[in-house]
Amino acid sequence: MKLFKKREAPLSRRSSRLWMLRLRRFGIVLCAVGLTAAGGYYVWKNGVIEKTANWASAKTLSVTASAGFKVNDIFVTGRERIPAADLIAHLDIRQNAPIFSVDIAQAQQSLSEIPWIQSVSVTRRLPGTIYIDIKERAPAALWQYQKKLSVIDRTGRVLTSKDLQNYKDLPLVVGESAPESVAEILQYLHAEPEIAKTIESATRVGGRRWDLKLKNGLTVKLPERETEFALRKLVSQQKKHGIFEKNIATIDLRVPDQMVVEPADKQNKTNI
Repeated sequence: MKLFKKREAPLSRRSSRLWMLRLRRFGIVLCAVGLTAAGGYYVWKNGVIEKTANWASAKTLSVTASAGFKVNDIFVTGRERIPAADLIAHLDIRQNAPIFSVDIAQAQQSLSEIPWIQSVSVTRRLPGTIYIDIKERAPAALWQYQKKLSVIDRTGRVLTSKDLQNYKDLPLVVGESAPESVAEILQYLHAEPEIAKTIESATRVGGRRWDLKLKNGLTVKLPERETEFALRKLVSQQKKHGIFEKNIATIDLRVPDQMVVEPADKQNKTNI
């Protein structure tokens, strides 16, 4: 058997061939990079990735809906006063829609815009139910301003201006700044039920204090400070002397430690 040994090329020739090989490989890499970049630009320019992702997402939702994961029911808990039409108007959820297509965060945000809603939670219950748990705001008073009536809560938030006959037994507060301090006057009246049951309205004066108008037409001018002590004094006078039943137009409690009484005939004022 003959053995053939390959003859080695001189060093200079071997180096040249090595560099030529490296240049070829580099050129191939450059072409590949160029083609990849051009393809990427084409894909970006024509929205192929986005279209493909949207198609895949729609296909996935369609398959899950076909498997039974679709909106069959919407259950709402905690709703007492919110009209059903308001809920429907703020929910973009269609029956039989893929349940995974429901944007939970968006649904909660939209529902939270309803004035009656204090907090709301929206969850999926697979395979086909959307649960909405609502905590409503409590109506606290009627607010009158510029000949318009509205229902407000203790924070002064306007809840509704419709169907007010359902809230006719709420305390009536009057004035532009009345909602800002409604919690204050409600606290005073809660502490003094003897006065609360006789009041027709409470008017906020200058954003600083309250005037109470009783059902018999008597006006009580409350002080800016130490209002609770003034009311306590008024209750004491009512219990001792039945002052509300007397022929009085105004009781002024704005001066500390004094009660200025103005008779209905307005001839004389009396300090008590």
